[in-house]
Amino acid sequence: MAESERPFVILIDTNAMTALSLYVESCTSVKARLGVTVDELKSRFERMKNTKDAQLHFEGRGTIKDGYKLFDHLKLKFEEFDTVQIWFSLLSEIELLDVFLDGTFDHELTRKGIPYRIRQKRPFRTQIDFNYEKEVAKYWEDIKEKLGKQGIEFDNPEKESDAIQDIIKIAKIIIRYVALEPVDLYLYASGIYLRADEIYTHDIEFKAVINKIRTDREWENINKNIQQDLRKFVRSFREECQTFKEKYREEKKIDLQDLPEGIA
Repeated sequence: MAESERPFVILIDTNAMTALSLYVESCTSVKARLGVTVDELKSRFERMKNTKDAQLHFEGRGTIKDGYKLFDHLKLKFEEFDTVQIWFSLLSEIELLDVFLDGTFDHELTRKGIPYRIRQKRPFRTQIDFNYEKEVAKYWEDIKEKLGKQGIEFDNPEKESDAIQDIIKIAKIIIRYVALEPVDLYLYASGIYLRADEIYTHDIEFKAVINKIRTDREWENINKNIQQDLRKFVRSFREECQTFKEKYREEKKIDLQDLPEGIA
């Protein structure tokens, strides 16, 4: 276990959390413990469900396999570091609840015999009678509870004082140098605000941009400009540099590795 003065910090995005939730749900549905391998889970799944369903949930991106990979990654970080902080943005949580909501509607419409070509247009949201607290909100709380029993707990960065204001400031800095989709921009700014070591995402393009900023020599000036502006315009970064200077009697140099790494 690595000893460090600071925790290891991970920010999880929506698609990664969706896959993790699917893994937790699948373990529950076949009465398997969390941590069971994908092969064992798939074997149980095929015995209790049909093979077509198993292929649907186990093959491709954002499936049970990806959820297990994230679960295993988090458990390994807890073994490797004294303290691990896991964060999940409120914006991502809203997206995730919408994913669960879509799943609930799709299940209800399927049960009522509505063809897929109509279901995919999502025309019946206001016409389907269902219990939101039970089908969506409690479902999410149950998943968090099951993960919590494994020591995997996370919080929203927005709950911290002045967090949203700082995240928006950071986003405005980033957008000067890099064109990101609004949600990706917000998440990347959140990762920088949290001083995240990793942003865990299944979005290939988003991950590529994160890592180019961090390691690609052709993007080095972008990295330095972002960090210089953070020190100039965001108080917490400015105060960190001042504390460093008082402690070590020298200016804190810009380290390209200080920005988050994209992981999947």
